[in-house]
Amino acid sequence: MRSYDLRLVLTPLFLLLVSVCANAQNGQLQLRSSNQLNQAEERRLAAPAPASAAEPSAAPLTGDSLGKLPDSLIAGLVLDPAQKAKLDAAHEARRKMWSVNRLARQAEYAALTQELATDKFDPREAIALRKKTRTKIDAGFDEVQTSWLAFWDVLNPAQRKILIGYMRDQHAVQGRLSATASAERAALRAKQQAALERAEARAAAQASGAASSGAAPTGAVTAPK
Repeated sequence: MRSYDLRLVLTPLFLLLVSVCANAQNGQLQLRSSNQLNQAEERRLAAPAPASAAEPSAAPLTGDSLGKLPDSLIAGLVLDPAQKAKLDAAHEARRKMWSVNRLARQAEYAALTQELATDKFDPREAIALRKKTRTKIDAGFDEVQTSWLAFWDVLNPAQRKILIGYMRDQHAVQGRLSATASAERAALRAKQQAALERAEARAAAQASGAASSGAAPTGAVTAPK
């Protein structure tokens, strides 16, 4: 999840409300992708893939589940009908944003593929495509922010305290997942570098051996005529 453009500043509360669940769940997706990449590379290098205790066994996440507050948390907030309506509107805005973002990126990819299909590619067109995508995504995010702020404003202090505690916990989880994924990527890069150095050393040794065997023996005696 570069995934989904979710690297948000977590200080303002409305950004936390929009992103905290998606960040935590997207962190799980990134960690799973990192583990899968590690295992694929290890198979390519004919090395056994180590079991990863940190890999979460989560079911595939869809656009409808990403960023949605857990049912247990919602139950703990004890929302009244008006508050529940605001939350439903915020979730719907979030769901709509995921859908619009996905379609916008698909359209950008298709347009860029068409641009690259000929030798008349113009980088300015690619830049314009990216700006168009960003404009659409930013507009959707503004709508989500407004919806989450409307929900936040109708919560009482006790409900806000519960929600802040949840966001604090999820923020810490995201940090641990990101650190684990970063460590795994660093380990993979080190393994790839070591494999490359071994391959280069073998190639150099083979080249040296071939040069030695092709040289004339020192002190060779020629047969008399």
